[in-house]
Amino acid sequence: MVAGSGEHKAEPKHVHVKFSPEDTDVYDVITLYLEEAGRSPDTFWRSVGRLEKQDEDTMADLLISAFKAGTFFAREHPEQVRTVWVTEQECSQEQKEDSDEAKKAQSRKRESAAFSHYA
Repeated sequence: MVAGSGEHKAEPKHVHVKFSPEDTDVYDVITLYLEEAGRSPDTFWRSVGRLEKQDEDTMADLLISAFKAGTFFAREHPEQVRTVWVTEQECSQEQKEDSDEAKKAQSRKRESAAFSHYA
């Protein structure tokens, strides 16, 4: 018997960060961090709008701020942050489910708009 032939190699995993409640938006988390850190969310979000120019300095600032926001939020509101280690297959399944949910929500929104026409 060859060594290791009966072993099952574990599939590599990566981390997903989830917020509670589920409808918490990452943009709100970044804005909250910026406000608490004494920085201007308006200036930050205007910088985001200028990203079309592919400004490397702005991109670096955005990534650093997003990382700091996540760190701040995890430290100050740990009850609202959950990490989940997933395989690529689990990640793909999660993305598919999220996409399906988004499609259902969009369909409900169109349905509601159509019915409001008759109200």
